[in-house]
Amino acid sequence: MESREAVFEYIWILLIVAVIVGLSASMAYYGFARGLNPTCEAYTLEEARKAGISLEPGVREVGPGIYEVTIDARQFTFIPREVVLKDPNRVTFRVYSLDVIHGLSIVGTSVNIMVLPGYVAEFVWEPPKNAKGEFLVLCTEYCGIGHQLMYAKLVIERSSAQMAGGG
Repeated sequence: MESREAVFEYIWILLIVAVIVGLSASMAYYGFARGLNPTCEAYTLEEARKAGISLEPGVREVGPGIYEVTIDARQFTFIPREVVLKDPNRVTFRVYSLDVIHGLSIVGTSVNIMVLPGYVAEFVWEPPKNAKGEFLVLCTEYCGIGHQLMYAKLVIERSSAQMAGGG
């Protein structure tokens, strides 16, 4: 007959296994069944060139309120240093790095991505309808001795019709 302590050990082992299985099942459910995937897509610079994707830094309005923003992240700056969007509904960001790992975070929003050298990080952001004004863009990965100088500005301008809900 086993001792009472051994029975308690088996119970604890079963509880731990049940918790691990439960957590794994919930992650699988939320990841696969509900389609929640990382918000960022990554591909190499070479793949972007072959696909004909322009990596010229800047802002392009491709439709009413629909923008493509390409950012070159390099020690110790973002190019362009200022991005101005007028009445944005959807913004596709393409951020790439040629030198070291960088991060890009738009302060006050949920945007926070990592950019690996030789890769393009692409994500779509739908700014809230009430978002307007200046937003600080920071590098969130230590990229060298001038890291504290790596910032940019995102400006969202809203027309009065857009703010009143007419946009």
